[in-house]
Amino acid sequence: MISRRALVTRGLVAAAAAGALWSVRDRLPWPPLRPVFANGRDTPWLPLPPGGGLIEIAVAVNGAPVRAIVDTGAQVSAIDRVLAERLALPRIVAAPILAYGVSGHPRLVHTVRLNLAVPGLAIGGLRAAVLDLADISQVSGRDFQLLIGRDVLNRLVVDADFPRDRARFIAPAAFRPPPYPILAPLTSRGGAPLVTVRIEDGPPLELLVDTGASGMVALSRPAAQAAGLIGTGRPAIASHSVGLSGLSQGQTVRARSMRMAGLRLVDVDIQVFDPSASGPTPVGLLGAGVLSNFRATLDLGGQRLFLETGALSIVPPPREQRP
Repeated sequence: MISRRALVTRGLVAAAAAGALWSVRDRLPWPPLRPVFANGRDTPWLPLPPGGGLIEIAVAVNGAPVRAIVDTGAQVSAIDRVLAERLALPRIVAAPILAYGVSGHPRLVHTVRLNLAVPGLAIGGLRAAVLDLADISQVSGRDFQLLIGRDVLNRLVVDADFPRDRARFIAPAAFRPPPYPILAPLTSRGGAPLVTVRIEDGPPLELLVDTGASGMVALSRPAAQAAGLIGTGRPAIASHSVGLSGLSQGQTVRARSMRMAGLRLVDVDIQVFDPSASGPTPVGLLGAGVLSNFRATLDLGGQRLFLETGALSIVPPPREQRP
């Protein structure tokens, strides 16, 4: 059992998210990416902001230093419009794509091509959507100009050691699961990684694993009503979320418990959002506020999430070698 004190949220505003780029509609096939590791296996450990709760790292775009957020909630990577113009990134000659957030109206955006460099890792020819990320960054209180989405993350393993404020990327062929993890199997719908949770005594819910959201859990209003979290006299407080349409009003309620992969969390703050009526919307999000108490390893290609608590593991001694 894990208490709310151990899983304190970093604020009620969902950074980068409440689905800043949850879904896109685009008829042009995106070419496959080929991440190249300097050592063929993994990157060095990359520092994260202390206690930040998000996977926020220093990268380079066409040689320029940039702050990026690793965002499993984003279907595709995205770059800030002002930065793309300053770097004169080549615009891809194609029809605009339609980008959806989980709340707010869709937007038509164009795409550019860039070269992404992470210490120990190079990804050339990345196609990225151009968004006004500076507005989202300012409102959410985070300083980032790039979202690294699932178009990249599906070809990597993300190892986020939140207790030690560090993260790294691993080549899938070189990845070996940790020896004593909590395994949360993932499913996929439309390419989105989903994990099954149960809130209080309600039915199982499949939530989008969203490392771009700083909160613990967010549910669409219909899902929250079905779970008995609103409209039943339960106390609620006003809160906000950040998405493609800027800052939107919502509310936060507290659930007595939530179960996931054999874990039981108590006193969980749940943000309720009004889903977009004009696009596909997930039932809810499982944010970094839950993952940040663990070393969380996301293998999206293998549909696996490994969680380690950092507690002491008892390893059996090796057998004595016989002469």
